[in-house]
Amino acid sequence: MALDCYNCVLCIENDEETLWHLFFDCPFNQACWIFLGINWDTALQPTEMITKAREDVNSCIFREVLIIACWSIWCHRNTIIFDNNGSLFFKRWRSLFEREMNLVNLRVKPDFSSRITNWFSSL
Repeated sequence: MALDCYNCVLCIENDEETLWHLFFDCPFNQACWIFLGINWDTALQPTEMITKAREDVNSCIFREVLIIACWSIWCHRNTIIFDNNGSLFFKRWRSLFEREMNLVNLRVKPDFSSRITNWFSSL
């Protein structure tokens, strides 16, 4: 599918959207990571970045948070592009992220569920 424009719809800088930009350089998404308490050291290689962030966050639910955050960023982006819903609101992304994490929370063991709940309350 060819798009008219390949610029990032999530930021005001009008940069070309690449995977790196979408998940690490875009100011909107940087705000998402900050909200989640994840600091990316972009001077490192991607696998090292993830390892360092996981160590810094020091939470057993890091993997779930990372995956759901990326999924929520991707879905938010697609809503803006394909549903012609040009609203760029952090609140919308946060709501999507929280909804997806709550769905994960329904499927996990009680011990893990309490960890997710505790993590949510710390945000």
